[in-house]
Amino acid sequence: MKMTSKTYGELADTIDDVMSKHSLKSMVKHRQTVKFVKSQFIAFCWSVFHASKFGETHREIYDTLDDCHIETALKHILSDFK
Repeated sequence: MKMTSKTYGELADTIDDVMSKHSLKSMVKHRQTVKFVKSQFIAFCWSVFHASKFGETHREIYDTLDDCHIETALKHILSDFK
């Protein structure tokens, strides 16, 4: 993973905050309603990422990483929901 440990930790903390504010039931329901994607789990990961607003508050993440790198981190952080 190309993401630094510091950035990964900040992303994980932000994702944890989003997950703690929403019930697991609502997350699962949202995941089941996503259609027309190759992987509902990937769509779920990106939904949580966008809900966290991490990309907005940490614009510099896009200076060194592309979506594949961010997606790898998201899949690792949210692997319990796979």
